[in-house]
Amino acid sequence: MSKKYIWLVTIVLAISLCGLILIQIKYYQSTAKIKEDQFFLTVSIALDQVVDEMESDDEAKSILEGTSSDQVREGVKKNKKINSYGYTIDFPANPDKHPTAAVSYYQEDKILYTKETELNSKSFNELLKKAQDSRYQFPKNRMGYQYQTSFLATSIARQNMPLKERIDLNSIQELVKEKLKNNGIKLDFEFAIISNNIFLKKSKDYFKNEQQEKYSKQLFPNDSFKNSHYINIFFPGMHKYIIQSYTMLIPSMILSLILILCCALTIYIIFRQKRLSKIKNDFINNMTHEFKTPISTISLASQMLRDSSVTTTASSIDHMAKIINDESRRLSYQVEKVLQMAIFNEGRLKLKLKAINLHHIIENLMPNFTIRVEDRKGNTYQHLDAREDLVMLDEIHIGNLISNLLDNAIKYSKDVPEISISTRNKDKGIVISITDNGIGIAKEDQKMIFERFFRVHTGNVHDVKGFGLGLSYVKRIADAHGGHVSVDSSLGKGTKFEVYLPFKK
Repeated sequence: MSKKYIWLVTIVLAISLCGLILIQIKYYQSTAKIKEDQFFLTVSIALDQVVDEMESDDEAKSILEGTSSDQVREGVKKNKKINSYGYTIDFPANPDKHPTAAVSYYQEDKILYTKETELNSKSFNELLKKAQDSRYQFPKNRMGYQYQTSFLATSIARQNMPLKERIDLNSIQELVKEKLKNNGIKLDFEFAIISNNIFLKKSKDYFKNEQQEKYSKQLFPNDSFKNSHYINIFFPGMHKYIIQSYTMLIPSMILSLILILCCALTIYIIFRQKRLSKIKNDFINNMTHEFKTPISTISLASQMLRDSSVTTTASSIDHMAKIINDESRRLSYQVEKVLQMAIFNEGRLKLKLKAINLHHIIENLMPNFTIRVEDRKGNTYQHLDAREDLVMLDEIHIGNLISNLLDNAIKYSKDVPEISISTRNKDKGIVISITDNGIGIAKEDQKMIFERFFRVHTGNVHDVKGFGLGLSYVKRIADAHGGHVSVDSSLGKGTKFEVYLPFKK
């Protein structure tokens, strides 16, 4: 699959996942809104029940007080008593034309005050109908039913009294709590009873949450007189209650996140596999070239030995044999490197650890590399400064590790190589540093150089021999010894590799 199609699939997948997440968020927002509306409706129903019960209690008191009073002829003023107050009422015969009524309250024949209030025509007419109902009338006499105008008068008088005289303020909280519980709401609440903008009763923490959304209901909305009595209520824990609607959003988002991560990992693996495919193609090309050269040389030398037309002497035969031997060793070395990596992949590497002086390994290896450097008019430098170099290690593998790094330093150096190897002690271990003045490694390539088959591009893939296995081998050997390898490089300024090996005493 080409990169273009991979990116197309990635973009479509990303858009789909984003759309899925947005749909989930919108769904849970709608759910929370529905739950909030249901909560508001339930609270409203509970408050309606509170108001209805208050009105029922007030009406019952009106009936009791009205029927125990003397009868009042329609349109005639007469003194009555209610809640230990005396009162007189002037109410209009036609409330539609004259929508006001006056109520005077007194004690011990002394008028306390007179209150003239605008009538609620609809409620007043309903009250008149109730007064004509048989339940509110005296028994039938020879003149027929008589209107219970005492009930009418008492109701109007009660409705015009201060709110604190009509209800029991101390029982309001329990009444509200009961109605809320009956409707399935068990949250703590704060409340206040307000009459004409004056707080008659409020809960302890009512003013601690002034920004909280409050639910309000008018008390005695069916009074014959217009009033400004209200009950306000709010729930400090309401937001937490609403947020519970989002509880399923958390696992949903976690699953979506897992899905996104899996998709991202899949895309990453696809790109990685594509890159590895290209690297493996390069590896096959390089391996073909590496094997072809020694095989061709061996074949040519063998033909010369068999060709009777070629003069053979002891020295020429010895020369041909040496060529065959050298190329065979070179071919065997390349095959061995491939086999070593196969062993790593199968997890069959077994280190033969023993205490060895690392400096001895370096000193034994350096002569061979020094000759190669001097052949190119270059120089090698040794700074074996580590005071302690006795390390538990596998001599063969560590020797191969150092050889690989030195071989790379020479191959990738400039025309006149300058190679330096040094040691120092650090963190209960030893550090081997190998520095060259080569072409350097780009920052983007430094993350990949320890991967199998990866080779830094040098313009011509065959100008420097190799399979891209050397640095992968170095890293695996360092890791197997409990150490690590790092690189510091800049393009055109050379490269420095450092291998840390712990003592493990």
